[in-house]
Amino acid sequence: MKKSNRWVYFFPVLMDLSVSAVLLFSAIKAVEFGSSPVVVGILGSTWGVTYFFSSIILSRIIKRSNSWLFMLASCITFIFIAIFFNFCSTILFLFILLFLGGLFSAFFFVGFQLFMGDSTGLPHYKTAALYTLAWSSGMAIGSITEGFLMNAGIFYAQLPVFLSSLLVIPGILMARNGNTKNFLTMNKQLPVEKPADKIISIYARIAWIEIFTVTIVTTGIRYLLPKMTISFFNFNNAMAGFVVFLFFIFQAISGYFAYFFEKLRYHMISHHLMKLAGILSLVLPFIFKGNTGIFIFTVLLGVYSGHAFYTAVFYAINDESRSGFNVGINESLVGIASVAGPFLSGVMLNLGLKHFLIFPCFILILSAALESRVLRNFHNQTTG
Repeated sequence: MKKSNRWVYFFPVLMDLSVSAVLLFSAIKAVEFGSSPVVVGILGSTWGVTYFFSSIILSRIIKRSNSWLFMLASCITFIFIAIFFNFCSTILFLFILLFLGGLFSAFFFVGFQLFMGDSTGLPHYKTAALYTLAWSSGMAIGSITEGFLMNAGIFYAQLPVFLSSLLVIPGILMARNGNTKNFLTMNKQLPVEKPADKIISIYARIAWIEIFTVTIVTTGIRYLLPKMTISFFNFNNAMAGFVVFLFFIFQAISGYFAYFFEKLRYHMISHHLMKLAGILSLVLPFIFKGNTGIFIFTVLLGVYSGHAFYTAVFYAINDESRSGFNVGINESLVGIASVAGPFLSGVMLNLGLKHFLIFPCFILILSAALESRVLRNFHNQTTG
């Protein structure tokens, strides 16, 4: 039996390095153009609009067998997106940049979640953990790298996107050629202890609430972080990138280590505790003034985010009979939330820092109540 190809998880590391570089580049350029928080928020939402529609279409046509082709198309497109950096001299071109980025990034991430199962042969709780670790690490590396490189000029700013996208292409071809039926068989025979099928099914629905919540909260905050830190706290580009890096690196750590806590899977208490951590993170900047409060805020929010993304992916793919459908819905919800998140956060930041930080608290509380209601209804139906 072959060893699992865990190295394929470098693909989302590299691709999300590209994604984070594009997002940070557009956010900082928008600030340099003098855009208001609302305009910056609408700009960030553009990515979500095209990601949503792309995911909806992909859910109908993408399969495990052809997922690698969509991943290749995404990588090739991002090479051209890197070159497009040179033309972003006005806010209009930034909108075009994010339109293309959202459209073709969905090709990669919907495809990879189907591709990774066949390529690694790992149980679902490990694939979800490694996937969360990989894409979060890529976002972290891309954010801090792009923050520094933007000070050096456009040529250097486009390099992370160009090189990382280029490197993934031969990797996809190698992994595809290495896939055999043995991997598929191994993946099905792995002894994974799972709850009853009905529990798996209901938590797949809870995953939809979870991924929508974490995306609407974090996409808005992280996309507006450069605007907030530069405009309200006088950070430079490099420091603004470092704050985004902190968020993603702790998201990566939290998402990976979540899989070690087996007893917390399929238990609502873990979701409530992590949402409480998210709410606490949003309150701390009012307690700790200045840079300290911002750093603690991004770290704690990253911890909440990592757990939420891990469980959402795991619950979706562990419902094996509907995994393709679940992943498609997950990514569609990511798209919708990525539209609403930056726009709403932009509106709130325009009203003031207090509104920007308190508004997500209400979303987290509402989400916790909704998830509890869904689970309570399920238990009432099964025991009634």
